[in-house]
Amino acid sequence: MRRPRWTRALPAVAACAVLAGCGIRPTGIISAGTGPAAQAHADTITVYLVRGHRLLPVTRPGLPGQPNLAIGQLTVPPTGQERAIGLRTEVHGPLDAYKVVNMTGPVGHHPQMVVRSAGRRNVPKNWSRIAKAQIACTAQAIPGIQSVNLLSALNATETSLETLTCDQFADLLE
Repeated sequence: MRRPRWTRALPAVAACAVLAGCGIRPTGIISAGTGPAAQAHADTITVYLVRGHRLLPVTRPGLPGQPNLAIGQLTVPPTGQERAIGLRTEVHGPLDAYKVVNMTGPVGHHPQMVVRSAGRRNVPKNWSRIAKAQIACTAQAIPGIQSVNLLSALNATETSLETLTCDQFADLLE
């Protein structure tokens, strides 16, 4: 004789009911102290903008945990106040920037910034001298950065890596 399907399922339902009452009793809300509070402090960042054919450092508010923000700010249009004194940027299009440590030198480790045009990486990019100066000086204003490696696409298959320092553009500084 064959049992109905629901009677075969009865032992499984009974086992689930037993396991559901595992002995843990509900409690009320238990206090665990005060809630979290954000206490990060954002330093200002220095961005080099262009007035005429010279570079001028300006400060802008930074963001905690965003050490490379200054590089990204090069592509942000100047504020109304900055435009009023004739400032502009020669860096157009988004940039990728990241810090690396050069460990090939004979003495110590030298932190460097690698900067490249973001987005389509195979598009040739010819940086003007003033744009290179903006990138180099802004990067070196970031604490700990000693030089910049500017990565440029020469064509669809070749890239160029140029090491820059702000000293190379001393004639452009105001």
